Amino acid sequence: MSKLTLTCTAFKPFEKNTLRGFAEIFVKDMQLTIRDIALHQKNDARWASLPSKPMLKDGVLMKDAEGKGVYVSILEFGSKEVRNAFSSAVVEAVLAHSPNAFGEPF
Repeated sequence: MSKLTLTCTAFKPFEKNTLRGFAEIFVKDMQLTIRDIALHQKNDARWASLPSKPMLKDGVLMKDAEGKGVYVSILEFGSKEVRNAFSSAVVEAVLAHSPNAFGEPF
């Protein structure tokens, strides 16, 4: 797999649990913009999640057994390795755009 060039074009902070905000990423090689990529941090781990959509029933967000909203994937990678590589590249691009996106650096 060839390496793609990713650039963060926008970052909106939003903190809740592990969530730190949402990024807009431009994939230069594909001329593709992906909006609402969620950025997370827990302890020393940082990762990016592709956009998802809420599961609705009669216009109301469905909840799991713990009362958390249920979301479904819109896009999916072919392997864990590709997903992890994309996530790392997104985190790197976000930090280049917004160095304090995750708060203070490690």
